[in-house]
Amino acid sequence: MERVEFALKNLNGKILDVGYSVGGIHQKFIEKFGKENIFGIDIETKKNTSNYKNASAEKIPFEENEFDSVFAGELIEHLEKPELFLKEANRVLKKNGSLVLTTPNRKSLVNRIFKSYETPIHISLFNYPQLEKLLEKYNLKVEEFYCQPYTNENCYGSRNKWSFLFRKLIHYLLPKSLQEQMIVKAVKIK
Repeated sequence: MERVEFALKNLNGKILDVGYSVGGIHQKFIEKFGKENIFGIDIETKKNTSNYKNASAEKIPFEENEFDSVFAGELIEHLEKPELFLKEANRVLKKNGSLVLTTPNRKSLVNRIFKSYETPIHISLFNYPQLEKLLEKYNLKVEEFYCQPYTNENCYGSRNKWSFLFRKLIHYLLPKSLQEQMIVKAVKIK
């Protein structure tokens, strides 16, 4: 299952897309859930509206318990203080609301060999146990977790697109702890 398919299956209700301006997944949310149910924040937003705000993931400008779902695709690794984002995601989610996030696996075989994720824009890299522990700290319990190989869809702007075929081939031979792209659905428990 690809990241887009996973998100469409696991998001519902009133949805906040954090960092919505990069990639095409946001348009898929609008198509499936309707424009009136989709909200977004991004530091690239030019004009604030009722549904879209220029804001950081570390300080979300919406009310407590406002959203049924929060999506953060390829975002958490770019944050200086990912714990502030998770605290904010918990705050804006309704009880039993879902957070779907995707991020590179720091301990993937590809990263261990090529250090491909360790770039100046990746400030906060995690492996699965670290990410799960951080989510739990903010009352977000992992309900689903899996990995997928990197593709053009989730690696928007990559200069190494030639490597996707190789990465896909080795992905299925590796244990989950060494696979690349982590995809998590966590549920707010308090």
